[in-house]
Amino acid sequence: MTIRRLACWVAVAVLLCGLAGPTGATSRRTLSAAVERVSDGDTVVAVTDDATKLRIRLLGIDAPEIPHGKGPGQPFGAEAQQYLERLVGHRSVRLESFGPDVYKRMLAVIWVDGKNVNLEMVRAGLAEVYRGSRCQAYCRELAEAEGRAQRAHLGIWTQPGYESPATYRKRLRMAS
Repeated sequence: MTIRRLACWVAVAVLLCGLAGPTGATSRRTLSAAVERVSDGDTVVAVTDDATKLRIRLLGIDAPEIPHGKGPGQPFGAEAQQYLERLVGHRSVRLESFGPDVYKRMLAVIWVDGKNVNLEMVRAGLAEVYRGSRCQAYCRELAEAEGRAQRAHLGIWTQPGYESPATYRKRLRMAS
């Protein structure tokens, strides 16, 4: 194993094990990766240049849920997943990593062709700003994009009885 490869493994281990801090709020680290699979509208699986497979949760956004088990999924869940697939599917991306979340996924901003993919999801009305924790990056841009998408009635904002992904997940857990 080369020293470069060993250094990459150590950096990834620090990020994934939470050794960088209890909240996952770390200094930004940049990695290159190829997206292998889009799991849903805010989660992807990617492989780094040194063949490390990562589950990546898009930082700062929350997309509608897709069907899981017996849960039917939310309106626009499939559209969000498909849009994210069009943006990053099987492409080389740059990851601006902010450490792991509670599920050991890497929290990251994904960049492709100079565009902030997380922001593009909100602009399209296929994700809202994540409200489960304090915003860590691109806060103003995300909030402004969400406001514009709401005013333009795009995607999720076309629904008269819109239910946030967080409320939907909570409601399903309560029904179980």
